[in-house]
Amino acid sequence: MHAVMILLAALGVGAAALPSPPAPLRMNDIQVLGSHNSFKSRIPTAVMAELRRRDARLAEALDYYHLPLRAQLDRGVRQLEIDIFADPEGGRYADPRGERLAKAAGESTGFDAAAMRKPGYKVFHIPDVDYLSGCVTLLRCLGEVNEWSRAHPGHLPIMVTINAADTPGSREVTAPLPLDDAKLLDALDAEIRRAIPGRRLITPDEVRGAAPTLAAALRTRGWPSLDAARGRVYVLLDVRRVVSEAYRAGHPGLRGRAMFGWYDDADPDAAVQIVQDPLVDAARIRGLVTAGVIVRTRTDANTVEARAHDLTKAQAAFASGAQAVSTDYYPAAPDPLGLHYAITLPGGVSARCNPLRVRGACAVKP
Repeated sequence: MHAVMILLAALGVGAAALPSPPAPLRMNDIQVLGSHNSFKSRIPTAVMAELRRRDARLAEALDYYHLPLRAQLDRGVRQLEIDIFADPEGGRYADPRGERLAKAAGESTGFDAAAMRKPGYKVFHIPDVDYLSGCVTLLRCLGEVNEWSRAHPGHLPIMVTINAADTPGSREVTAPLPLDDAKLLDALDAEIRRAIPGRRLITPDEVRGAAPTLAAALRTRGWPSLDAARGRVYVLLDVRRVVSEAYRAGHPGLRGRAMFGWYDDADPDAAVQIVQDPLVDAARIRGLVTAGVIVRTRTDANTVEARAHDLTKAQAAFASGAQAVSTDYYPAAPDPLGLHYAITLPGGVSARCNPLRVRGACAVKP
């Protein structure tokens, strides 16, 4: 390098004339395709018929399902959503009403009652109704992600959102256990660390480092580099406010926790956000992304955009700079309605440099 500088000086080229090397990409400098309710299996025919009879609108909204998690990851999906239900004793969801209806109609659903009888977090969408899952327990779901990750070193970081609808809904379905309980939240962390062990999991502690808060860390040093985040997974807990508060009780700044929390935009622990509608909240998403926050948004919901072949929300999601853009219709997703509707990022890709954060020529491998 010294000889090069002498030669440049002899030629009259000053050091100031040398172009600055590009800054290394960080894990929030990308935009990836994700899937919504990624675990979801097809609702049995008899259950769907009963749904249509009782609530045609709900039946339409639920008429989609997904490939196994491994197959989604094979197709470039890098954000997954997993719905969880606490079941510390086991068996709470082992006899769903929908399964009884399907059996009475002679359907074979593959429902894994044995797994549902064991203690631990279960994964499905709606008790008794949308009760089938491609991976019936959280350990299975995250285990699939971890196995795929190990088999594909160097992949872009995978964002997993853990969603919990933990309050009673209809009286006709099994009521979930509320999650604002320290033992249940500690057990949830333990399952996540068991499935994604050690350094494979990007945690709040790693991102915060020596900074007093996550927000301060994002302002001063930012997220880990993309190279450091490749081949790894990070998790966001998507729950109601009281559960978010219970999750950080005794863990100020989320110290020692396995997941990032979902908090108000100005909260010092807010590093990852979910903003569902990029049309209504475009300015908010752009502001968050510019400030260094990672955002997940959606391109479609409840089969509405797919039935209308409407890409308006998708285009708003892409332009917003949200790092994770979630859809029910990634390429090769099941198409039970024959809609031939598919979402990719611009250029037909599943991952690209973030249009709001990266200027100039740039490309990333998923």
